[in-house]
Amino acid sequence: MPPDFAGGPAISAHRGGSERAAPGTYEAYQAALAAGADYVELDVRQTTDGVLVSCHRERLRHGVPVTALSYARLCQLARYRVPRLDESLRLLAGRAGAHLDLKEAACAAAAVDEALGVLPPAQILVTTRDEAVAAAVKASFPAVPVGVTVGGDVAEAVRFAGRRVREPRLSRLAPVVAAGARWAVLHHRLARGGILAECRPLGLAVMVWTVNGHRGLARWLAAPGVAAVVTDRPARAAGVRALSAGRREPPATVR
Repeated sequence: MPPDFAGGPAISAHRGGSERAAPGTYEAYQAALAAGADYVELDVRQTTDGVLVSCHRERLRHGVPVTALSYARLCQLARYRVPRLDESLRLLAGRAGAHLDLKEAACAAAAVDEALGVLPPAQILVTTRDEAVAAAVKASFPAVPVGVTVGGDVAEAVRFAGRRVREPRLSRLAPVVAAGARWAVLHHRLARGGILAECRPLGLAVMVWTVNGHRGLARWLAAPGVAAVVTDRPARAAGVRALSAGRREPPATVR
């Protein structure tokens, strides 16, 4: 289960956020840390020469996949120094947790293993849309929290609708349960439905993504059952959370 953030749900800076610097850059990660983010999200891929990088885009100019490029060529085409995972983890050590969003199944184990070389398991949160990858990470690294991302993808919604015809009682949480994951990573539109209530009896921690507006942040950072919120605006989120914490009743003592 998630760490206990007394001030409210954890804040994960989506690609480091974009308030002070371009997202997915070392400068963005530094800004997220200065803003008080609890996690910095790192989109993990691997180059042809084995370098694990944090790169949101699957393909660069001319449709070239990141996985088909060397690290030097990736930086050349991207026109900035793409963050390496090892350097990013060292930047976070002792300051924030690493939210590893695994984009490529082939490098999943290597990414988690590298993170564990820098951070303790409780300061790592692995997320993925692939339930098979989630299950494999959970089996290989049982101490590391793992979540499955649900919603926000048209193809996924179409596939689910097709399955729902055959299995009318099928829940959108089925991939999370099938993977044995302990986090449900819900798109904010999906979370507005009854799915949030389904998470509690299953013992699932909930992460809601990606929320940027003041009203949405105020809602989800105060919502019962939400353990973390992903945002491009970590400084704004930290301010909203601080205001909400001032109005929140202290949690009941568990006996």
